Amino acid sequence: MNNPDIRRAAESEWGPLHRRAHARLRARGAAALTLTVVSSCLVLLFAAADGFPDGAALVSRIGVIRATDPWPVALLRLPVSIFVPAIGLPWWAAVLLVLLAFGTAELTLGPWRTLAVGYTCSLVGTWYAHVGVTRPPGHLLHLPAEFADVRDTGPSAAVIGLSLLVTWRFGARWTALAVALLTATITAVDPELAGYEHLAALVTATVLLLADGVARRLAARGGYGSPAVAPRPR
Repeated sequence: MNNPDIRRAAESEWGPLHRRAHARLRARGAAALTLTVVSSCLVLLFAAADGFPDGAALVSRIGVIRATDPWPVALLRLPVSIFVPAIGLPWWAAVLLVLLAFGTAELTLGPWRTLAVGYTCSLVGTWYAHVGVTRPPGHLLHLPAEFADVRDTGPSAAVIGLSLLVTWRFGARWTALAVALLTATITAVDPELAGYEHLAALVTATVLLLADGVARRLAARGGYGSPAVAPRPR
């Protein structure tokens, strides 16, 4: 494959996504990435605090979730838990994931939609952990009982959901399929709680994409099942 072929393939896959992100960055400058910068700083802050006994105790009280926690406690800690790096995930990797996924999403969806999608995917993953460990073997939602006390933190569920939604929404379909396939493969090879929550995030992002598609088609039809009537030019 020569260079023109590579450029055409890259343009076909990532062109609309790149143009959308570039236009917003040119229009707003550094302010277009405010959410991404704040989120990255929060990851750094909680990672640093988690390295000291007093800081780790504070992080545990306000941002660490386990499937054994009462659901109201989990909901209160969820907004913070997304920015607490997961056990086994280096702080720099968590920051890199946030920069890539949140940055791309903020430049294409905007900050509020990015937050909404990210928190929704994380919320569903957390809900699945709470429900799955209580279901018996053989149940569709069953998760191993040993997951009940696993520390459930980190931005990865939000990252997975945002990555799938943004790439598919803006035409990078092969990239979206690669995200889904890689996530499913990693979970199959290493079935940990985080992997199952990532699968829940994929399902959540897919449902959001379907809802967005339905809403856009209804808007195009005027919301009443027939094409909207354009006004006559004068």
